[in-house]
Amino acid sequence: MLSLPLKTTVLASLFLFRVGHVLPAAVLAGLALIIATVGWFYFLTQGRKLGVRARHLEQQVESRTRQTEEAHRTKSLFITNMSHEVRTPMNGILGMASLLAQTSLTKEQQNYVETIRSCGDTLLTVINNILDFSAIESGKLTLDEKSTDLKSCVEEVMETFRARTSEAGVLLHCQIAEDVPPRILTDTDRLRQILANLIGNAVKFTQQGEIRIRVFMTGALPPPAAHADSVVIGFEIADTGIGIEKDQFEQLFQSFSQLDPSGTREYEGAGLGLTISDRLVHLLNGRIHVESEPGKGSRFSFTIATRPAPLKTAGTTLATIPRLAEKYPLQILLAEDNPINRQLAVMILDKMGYAPGLAENGKEVLDQLQKEPFDLIFMDIQMPVMDGLECTRRIRALEKEGKLAGRIPIIALTANAGGNDTITKCSLMISRGGVYESRFRRIHNETFNGSDVEQSDRTCTGPKCRKRSSRWK
Repeated sequence: MLSLPLKTTVLASLFLFRVGHVLPAAVLAGLALIIATVGWFYFLTQGRKLGVRARHLEQQVESRTRQTEEAHRTKSLFITNMSHEVRTPMNGILGMASLLAQTSLTKEQQNYVETIRSCGDTLLTVINNILDFSAIESGKLTLDEKSTDLKSCVEEVMETFRARTSEAGVLLHCQIAEDVPPRILTDTDRLRQILANLIGNAVKFTQQGEIRIRVFMTGALPPPAAHADSVVIGFEIADTGIGIEKDQFEQLFQSFSQLDPSGTREYEGAGLGLTISDRLVHLLNGRIHVESEPGKGSRFSFTIATRPAPLKTAGTTLATIPRLAEKYPLQILLAEDNPINRQLAVMILDKMGYAPGLAENGKEVLDQLQKEPFDLIFMDIQMPVMDGLECTRRIRALEKEGKLAGRIPIIALTANAGGNDTITKCSLMISRGGVYESRFRRIHNETFNGSDVEQSDRTCTGPKCRKRSSRWK
């Protein structure tokens, strides 16, 4: 439908055409000019209106884009805070249970401790799955590629399920093909997480028979963007469990999906394990596949694109906390605001032979450094008054100004899930004794191998005879 001004212009033009032979030329010219002016004014007005509408739409798009970005930032901040607030007490519980397990206990007490640890591990797994899923959804999950002993990685995951399979009478075994590289470059923790989810499902749904794990070379070509020496390794987890109907395959990898959603379901779970495994496999440039037959079992397989890593001597795995202070005497400062985690860290360092200085926030760290020198700082990232990141920046600034001697190694303690902390992360856990021995050895050698340190000073183990080198290499 034509608008009223446009209709008027068209009718006026038709009128001029009909009466043009009876009106003087000057009158016709004037009328034509009036009609043209009206038409031009109409189109100019409409154009302005369209321009205003376009700008209004652009503003709406920009506003919604800002709202979306703000929502993503809020979600990311929530994930980080929840990660810290939830994982911190859980790590304290598990850490204390681990320390308690190393004391003299009766058989009944040992069972209680193992129950605490088992339930804590299960709860921490659920928490990690939820936080990891949120991180993947928001694009915040990054991979940490490092040299990985493939056999040890698989066996460590299997050991976590060994007690359950033995109790159920289910055989759990693994076969690694001879042509598979013994060490590969990949994200060890994420590969372990995928294996734990898939093996955990197999254990959950298998009441009798066996669970077979197979690692093999697929012979498939790596992605085009991969390195020249990249290979594709396949993993297969097959069980003799209850199996899955084919029409339920698509539902397997959906978020928070349960094949049996009823309130009376026999098998529990958050419905995130397979979803997270699927996303992680894709991050590792691989694919995941499932085959199953009801009553006969299931076979989950996935691939990853990776590279062979140079062989090296494996680190020492220590069942108990090593007395590192006898070999590597260091002055250590511990910055941790949570009293439970602080107590746990002090107990672990005490078993290593260290008596650390303590601080509850970054300001106290700076005050301590003005009073006495330290060879190493364990720094919590989230603390009141001054957090670990700001404290680290100030320490580095003081070192550049020459107000602090040398460069103090700082190891961050964090429970955050986001993976975006700007200083090195490390968990002060009992199972990492071998890792800490290598770190303490390096720090000790760099500290006491300066030219101004005498041989007697290097071998001294007393706190009063420790000296810092004038310079860090």
